[in-house]
Amino acid sequence: MKIEQYKDWKHFADRDPKRGIKYLVVHCFALEVPEMIKVCNELGVGPHYIIDHAGKIIQLVSEDKVAWHAGKSHWRGEDSLNGSSIGIELQNMSLGQTEYPKAQMDAFVTLAKDIMKRHHIKPENVVGHSDVAVVRKVDPNTAFPWQEMAGEKIGLWPIKTPVVSHKRSRTLLREIGYDVQDIDAALYAFMRRFMPERVAPETDISHAEENLPSAVQKHAKMDKQVRQRLVQVAALYAKNR
Repeated sequence: MKIEQYKDWKHFADRDPKRGIKYLVVHCFALEVPEMIKVCNELGVGPHYIIDHAGKIIQLVSEDKVAWHAGKSHWRGEDSLNGSSIGIELQNMSLGQTEYPKAQMDAFVTLAKDIMKRHHIKPENVVGHSDVAVVRKVDPNTAFPWQEMAGEKIGLWPIKTPVVSHKRSRTLLREIGYDVQDIDAALYAFMRRFMPERVAPETDISHAEENLPSAVQKHAKMDKQVRQRLVQVAALYAKNR
């Protein structure tokens, strides 16, 4: 695996040794790579790794440092995941609504498996940015192949078998790992990952995140199919606590 080191990146901090690295957060961006790096540099943020369309891997931040990629975030009871995670950004000019190229995903799988092995990251702690920031983020969005990745033991995907639970949807979402302060936003983030066919396309890519609250209001609707998938996923995550 060839990794190009980006020199002189200044946006990182020392890790708290008490926290450790527990999570791998997957992002995507809809810019050319030089522009993406320029924007991140101007904002003082950035992931540990970038993978472009062709599968080229660029490292901005050493894994032993905190990178500013997740922002305000929550998963499985833990807040502020920058301090306990590694972030990978994938180039996708539709902001993750069209297929990720094979060369790019091959590079992602190789890198993700390497990171997970070295840091003992569990599959259930491989998450999308939208999973951990439900009110703010949509990436890596509906085209990211979570089901295929679960076959590589990168993330989890439910088996479509009948499961019954009488728990409230808020409880089920919390048990999976979501921040449920905004229950509708959490449900829509869940749908984006586990039921992408139910998520409305966003044509205004440059304002997708600003448009997220209205999309949540319109489309985060509970029905029998969503409820069943929610129960299946919660049961899967319960086995992997």
